Amino acid sequence: MKGKFLFIAGTATGFVLGSKAGRQAYDRLSAKAHQLWGDPATQKVISQAETIARDAASVAQTKASDLLDRTEASVKKEETKTTPKEDDGNHVI
Repeated sequence: MKGKFLFIAGTATGFVLGSKAGRQAYDRLSAKAHQLWGDPATQKVISQAETIARDAASVAQTKASDLLDRTEASVKKEETKTTPKEDDGNHVI
């Protein structure tokens, strides 16, 4: 019980002290983040990253589709090997 009380007291103290001293720091950090986000150089890098991600997704989609097609063809090939063409009476169902 003592541990719970100390934890709650510590959390409350940290919240009060953090909210008083932390608001100015948060506002400065937020302003800097908005400034950085609006920077043309940052936007250029973001645009390049989006293009690279789109290209990589397209390549991955093509590779996955090809792999799926090959797997499907392989399964069909194996099915034709194991499926009897006519009932010769030699297999048990």
